Amino acid sequence: MATPRLARSPACLSCLRRLAQPASLSPISWTQTRARTTKAELEDLQGIPVRLLRDIPTFGRKHAIIRVKAGRMRNIWFPKGAAEYMTRQRFTELGLSEAAIGVRDRTFGTQLILEEEEQGTQTPSQGTQTPSQGTQTPSQAKTKRKDVLALPAEETHTLLTTLLPEVLVFPRTAVSTPPPEPSAPRSPSLAANAATSTPVSEAAKSVTVTPIFGSVSRNDIVALIKERLLESPQGSRVTLEVESVEIMGLDPEHDGENRIKRLGTFEVLIALGVDSNGREIEPVRRIVQVVAEET
Repeated sequence: MATPRLARSPACLSCLRRLAQPASLSPISWTQTRARTTKAELEDLQGIPVRLLRDIPTFGRKHAIIRVKAGRMRNIWFPKGAAEYMTRQRFTELGLSEAAIGVRDRTFGTQLILEEEEQGTQTPSQGTQTPSQGTQTPSQAKTKRKDVLALPAEETHTLLTTLLPEVLVFPRTAVSTPPPEPSAPRSPSLAANAATSTPVSEAAKSVTVTPIFGSVSRNDIVALIKERLLESPQGSRVTLEVESVEIMGLDPEHDGENRIKRLGTFEVLIALGVDSNGREIEPVRRIVQVVAEET
């Protein structure tokens, strides 16, 4: 039965109080519900406003305005030109207000990575074979990719003979050696043309060994060769191993193992392996000259 509508407001004070009192709430409504805010969401609402100048994964797209920590902006993004500070003047220049400040998008850029990983990973249900059935392992695929990018030995030989100078110079700081000991005084009673009892050979007089600080190793030679090869667009495809370089004329008394430790001139052989027909390619010969560095 519907409640009869009052024709006029009640004049009784108790009736007015009963009408003004809200209806009793059910026990379910007594429970207070709160939206749980994570620590990450609180961090996204703090910090200084910045405008991204390029896409940054897990933060947002280019031109997005978000809040980040001042340290990240000062030490990482601003020096690299990845974002700009959004001051009041900058908001005015762009015709925006602080209402344009958004929230960091933590999922941006991660979906693309997941899709690439899914495309590169095949399950057995998709027809993938086991390694014993002929499927390449990741290491084999990487080796095959390196072989495809590497320049053939014949072309490598042509690049080396064309781009490498005949003499590779390595300046090094020479170690100052003490002056030679003075010879024994000559007796006045001896004739001018009389020979002394301890003659010095001419070969000993001409050989002078000047040690250097550090050394010139095969790694140094390979690094210089690769630097010269970068003058050609194909130079980056040359695969030159340290073991393929041999330094000739090393002296175990003055030099180290596979490294030069004195001033001088040395011959270097660069072995390139075999050609497409299986024949040994003639090594490339160059001169390594270690000179005293000017101070």
